[in-house]
Amino acid sequence: MSGVLPPPRSQVLETASGRILCIADIRGRLAALNDLAKAANAVAIIHTGDFGFLDAESLHKMDENALRQLAFYSPLVPTSQEAARVGASDSIGISMLSEFPRLLAGEIRLEVPVYTVWGASEDVDILEAFRTGEYAVPNLYILSEESTHLVCLGGLRLRLLGLGGAFSLTKLFDNGGHESPIAGAGCSTWTTALQIGRLVETAERVFSPSETRLLVTFASPGREGSLSQLALALQADFTLSAGLHFRATSSYNDYSVQRDFSHSGLRHKVLLSKKAFLRLWEEVKPVLEGTVGDLEQRELLNRAVRVLNRVPGTEDEEVAWRTCWHWNLCDVKSGTLVLDVRDCRIGSEIRSEGFSFAHRGAERRKGEPAPRQPMAALDLQMLDIDRNRTAMEDEPELLPHRKLKP
Repeated sequence: MSGVLPPPRSQVLETASGRILCIADIRGRLAALNDLAKAANAVAIIHTGDFGFLDAESLHKMDENALRQLAFYSPLVPTSQEAARVGASDSIGISMLSEFPRLLAGEIRLEVPVYTVWGASEDVDILEAFRTGEYAVPNLYILSEESTHLVCLGGLRLRLLGLGGAFSLTKLFDNGGHESPIAGAGCSTWTTALQIGRLVETAERVFSPSETRLLVTFASPGREGSLSQLALALQADFTLSAGLHFRATSSYNDYSVQRDFSHSGLRHKVLLSKKAFLRLWEEVKPVLEGTVGDLEQRELLNRAVRVLNRVPGTEDEEVAWRTCWHWNLCDVKSGTLVLDVRDCRIGSEIRSEGFSFAHRGAERRKGEPAPRQPMAALDLQMLDIDRNRTAMEDEPELLPHRKLKP
């Protein structure tokens, strides 16, 4: 690439030991962020997408089905039954979908820093306005391929890297017709190869061996091998994602849920992802070579291709198989994750509303004796008050800070 690139936009939060609230799918109910932070005694919030970047103009960019679906799942509509009764799209107002206009106008003020990626249902024009500086909201920081943020607390330097949008392999080379690097259409947003390339470049330019790296994505690296490849390339110590809408947060690493490294584990998942990507790449490569004349974009594409082509070698070569920890969040209405950072440790507190088995009791015929409950069922009933706490010490032999790999 020609010329000298400016440093990536970065913001630093410095504080003593503190708690970071991690949530997903606030879906425009932005006034609740302050209450959630206060309840968790949090000094900051990390949000994994579907923030609610929508305004009145966004309503005209969606088709009626998309608009009604947003209204149906919106927490700003009192009940799903009322949302289902919404008629034509012209009966849906922005107040039913998002409080973002109130946040932008200053009617809602964020009391703690909020770091978020965008999700799958956001307005690209609003995101672009933040990117260019036209929009700014105190204490709101958008994690993207171009911007990174540093949180210093509890003796740790936590580097936040983010990638927004839904992940679809077939849309990696589709920007949705926008000149903006943010891809999307009709208030749907997704990830592109250019964004992956830019994020790798950004991470390399801010790399410091003293930092602990947290990758925040909307889509789950546990399901998308390409995002696992990205986490490996970024040398992420942790990943935080959402998008699956489960009733409980998942906390795991690949070693804990896969039998082995090569045949069914991380390497196998990445190999499958690489094969799928290469099939797509061979189809689009001739077209891209004829249309992408910008040298910078060519270099970003090459970076992305190197990431998506990389396969970890042996188990001994790739310690992230054992050390990179993943959290996939449930929707905020179902639960939260709190990272408690102190004394160079990151502890986690996971809370969920639990799983309801009331339907089983309703299905029993009158007079039929209740079956004896196994201990496993009793354990599940305690999920609603479960506050599991784990702590992972930053040991040099377990979490080595190595040079970033392209």
